[in-house]
Amino acid sequence: MSAQGFTVPRKLLTRAGLGAVLAGALLALLLAAGCGGGGGDGGGGGGDSADLEATAQQVATLLDQIEALPTTATSAEDFTAKLAPLREQVQTLQEQVEQTDAPDELSSQRDQLANRLRALRTQLGRIEGLLAAGDLETAKTATEGLISLQQLRATIGAIEAASGGG
Repeated sequence: MSAQGFTVPRKLLTRAGLGAVLAGALLALLLAAGCGGGGGDGGGGGGDSADLEATAQQVATLLDQIEALPTTATSAEDFTAKLAPLREQVQTLQEQVEQTDAPDELSSQRDQLANRLRALRTQLGRIEGLLAAGDLETAKTATEGLISLQQLRATIGAIEAASGGG
């Protein structure tokens, strides 16, 4: 149906439509930022550095297990059997880090930790490929040379320093 006898200038309609769209987008951004992505603990503003630090400690423990693989695995099959669950733990921790509601001063470290975990998972997938081809020695060498392990440890150290941990 059309509005008879009422004419809205096209310019006014365009400005009003654009304003409504911008206002709606701003409202959506504010709501998304306010919810914190849902960490399971009620969200809230600012976050708690203890949550991120605890997750970082879990990552450090996982890195220890990954670093031990070249000395504990006795065959390609053994290495693969030990590596697969560790790679899944990397994925789980990556998702956990991404959902952690960190304080503003730790948000860049949280993002860096998540990105480096994602890179580690990719690298571990390449190592799984070497193992699938039966190349145990190259897989061990590749695991020992994972740069992402050192980068992750540096990020964990930065999180601990910024949150007052030791």
